[in-house]
Amino acid sequence: MRRLILCTTALIALAGPACAMPPVVAALGAAAGGWMAGLTATAILGQAALAFALTGIQMAMQKKPKVSTRDEITLNKIQPVTTGLILYGERTLGGAIIARSTTTYGGKPHFRYHSAMPLACHEIDGAVEVWLGETKVWTEAQYAADAAAGTGNPYYWGQIDSDYKGRFYLKVYNGSDDQVADAEYVAAASEWTADHRGRGVAWVYFAANYDRDIFPSGAPQIRVRARGKRVFDPRDGQTRYSTNPALCLRDYMLTPQLRGGPGWTEDDIDLDALIALANVAEEQVTLADNSTEDRYAFNGVLDTEATAAENLDVLSSAWGGWWSYDRGKLAVGGAAWEEPAFTVTEDMLVAGIRVTARRPFEEQFNTVKAQYADPAHEHVVTDLPVLDSETYRAADNGETLVMDMGELPGETGFARGQRLMKLALLKARRQKQVVLPCSLAAWGVRLGDNIRVTIPRRGWTDKQFEVLARTVAIGPDGVSVTLTCIETGPAIFDWRTSEETPKPAGGIPTLPSPTAKPVVSAPTMSEELYETRGGGGVKTRVRLAAMTDNPFIDAWQFSWRPITDAEATVRGITDVAEDLIDDMAPGTYVFGARGRNVRGMWSDWAYSGASAVLGENAPPVAITGLSGQSAGGAVAMLRWDRHPSLDVQQGGRIEFRHSAELVGATWQSSVVIGKAVSGGVTEATLPLKTGSYLARPYDAKDNPGPVTSVSLRAASLVPMTEVASRIEAPGFTGTKADCSATGGVLSTDEGATSAVYYFSSLINLGTSGPVRLVSDVEVLIEEREDLMFGPGTAAFWTPPDALFWQGGADAYGDLDTQVRLYDDGTATWGPWQSFDAAEFDGRLFQFRAALSVESAAYALRVTRLSVAAFRAT
Repeated sequence: MRRLILCTTALIALAGPACAMPPVVAALGAAAGGWMAGLTATAILGQAALAFALTGIQMAMQKKPKVSTRDEITLNKIQPVTTGLILYGERTLGGAIIARSTTTYGGKPHFRYHSAMPLACHEIDGAVEVWLGETKVWTEAQYAADAAAGTGNPYYWGQIDSDYKGRFYLKVYNGSDDQVADAEYVAAASEWTADHRGRGVAWVYFAANYDRDIFPSGAPQIRVRARGKRVFDPRDGQTRYSTNPALCLRDYMLTPQLRGGPGWTEDDIDLDALIALANVAEEQVTLADNSTEDRYAFNGVLDTEATAAENLDVLSSAWGGWWSYDRGKLAVGGAAWEEPAFTVTEDMLVAGIRVTARRPFEEQFNTVKAQYADPAHEHVVTDLPVLDSETYRAADNGETLVMDMGELPGETGFARGQRLMKLALLKARRQKQVVLPCSLAAWGVRLGDNIRVTIPRRGWTDKQFEVLARTVAIGPDGVSVTLTCIETGPAIFDWRTSEETPKPAGGIPTLPSPTAKPVVSAPTMSEELYETRGGGGVKTRVRLAAMTDNPFIDAWQFSWRPITDAEATVRGITDVAEDLIDDMAPGTYVFGARGRNVRGMWSDWAYSGASAVLGENAPPVAITGLSGQSAGGAVAMLRWDRHPSLDVQQGGRIEFRHSAELVGATWQSSVVIGKAVSGGVTEATLPLKTGSYLARPYDAKDNPGPVTSVSLRAASLVPMTEVASRIEAPGFTGTKADCSATGGVLSTDEGATSAVYYFSSLINLGTSGPVRLVSDVEVLIEEREDLMFGPGTAAFWTPPDALFWQGGADAYGDLDTQVRLYDDGTATWGPWQSFDAAEFDGRLFQFRAALSVESAAYALRVTRLSVAAFRAT
């Protein structure tokens, strides 16, 4: 016995792999005195262990994986430093934008946008398709055809017919170790060099010119459907793309730590168990339409920030089984029925057994809900048909007990997801548990093994159990091996094609029951302004609305809380699916809703995401009904509908600008004309000039709304003849203060918010008399620098960078054309006067232009500047 004890102690010291065990496994091993590495179940295994193993196993079952395997992986996040994703199988990914730049293009500064977006921290098998927003713009098949032809710009290869075709650059790098930096990005942006190769990283380069018509909200969301990592198959020695979860698990565990994996070795893995699982996963299952599919598959991502145990949980959910670390080896199982190879008999028992006849009621469920990533709709997470059992519901006293499994990580099969739901239900309904204190005769039993138990006094003859936990104790009476088991049987893995619910063409129907717990949607929020009768001013009212497809809901209740508060304010019960909340302060809130059915059963609270209540901070809508007409040959009369926003009517205003262009005028390319009017009026009188008049509402908090325009042509009943003119563009040879001219463009100097340009010559009419002066101006207000990066550095600059691609419409600047007249009587010049189209009496006229911008971050570019003088004929 002494020699045996020494031998087993040595086994304890050698039990670990070459690298450290995952934390959850190490904890279980320590809790068991070093002999047991606990059976780690996945979220759908639905089994519990006892005593020392309970905590570790329950955490593995209930904790959500750290990696976001839901819709979030399709979103772009501005994140210069990010963790890597490991992609197995096929999935649609967004990715973090790790670099953004704007560069000069066609002589226009900051006109071209560039971005780099990694997909995975390893080489992938290839991209399948690329989406910009909701439009598919690139396919692998088209790229192969274009590359074979070898014509045209390679950055356009793969683009298919869409509104975006030929209007962006795109290149997908699969992540090979010998890939080079993107030549276009290196040539365009100084911060991206030839050393930015991304070797071993799959990433996407995207570039496009500023175009508000096709990118109205700025840089588009980019999503890439890709085939993930190629994995080694020990069965034939080949490395290839595969969705086999066993091969994916092996690849992950052997991935070096520098590449985001645990860095284990071949000796740390039970190869026989892994190959058995790989064979089971590739068994063909016949579907309802007579096609077949692999029994198990994994199409998802692992996060390198997550622990190895968390990622193993994600992978093992693909076969609804378990993984364990036992006797120095990582083992897997629970994917198919395995005949027991060992029988425990009464003569092996060294103490009394403990039997639990039934699980606690709070651990029971008879209805299963789950979701999967639908590959037919860009892997959007979608509900699977609800699985319920009348037999189990009857056993639970007729009460519907629901387990919501959420998204099945890595599952993209509609029928396969249903099989996993049934497997979860049948495994969870196993009731009888037993603890068997055995002699060393049970030493060969491993975690996860199926065993037979024959105890005649219990009426058990070859009763089948699965081993959940295994401990070894050395005491005064010798060495004992205690097995914690739960009943099992081959029926757990039973599946018939007739049980499959076919996928409906229009989505999955929901058939609510009046006795089932109702389900409601998260509330949507809309807001409106109202004026209080008591003179309290303009306030904000929030309207909440929820939805359900359950016709038995007859009462509703809503709640709200600021996002910074832990407690919510619960509203009173209503009989309709909406509620009005008056006097809401601007801020960010979380809104909740729940419904009650006719049997008095409440749904769970459904909460919205963070929702911003803007109130008076919300920008006003555009004015409507804008029209214009000339009057008297010198005045433009503009009329419009009364603005609907209270905060425009009370304390707001409407501003006007003018552009000589009859079509295509913008706020940035126009200049101020006339004075702003109160937001409550519906007409304005402005100087008459041919071109476009632009009107824009501002509310009481100075928030601007959209621009509305109307075009007019100047007309006069009095015949007028042009008698003189001064045209300054493109030479701009006049005197300049804080401005300069280059390439036919006059611009404010860097750092200047105001400037003055004096015309190069006067207008001398020879004789004094009435004259009409009309200015002709064309300007553009634009960002002077890229606000995403600080001056002189490539370091990423976090927001505020909202002016990029979007803020230009709100940039403020102006050019004020001014004139002064020479007084022949006093031989002096009069004061400077602003004008757009106005009448004067004089002989000698001098002109200047006053340029202004609201911030040194902007520049005012002038491309046309002239004045014409007219006299009646």
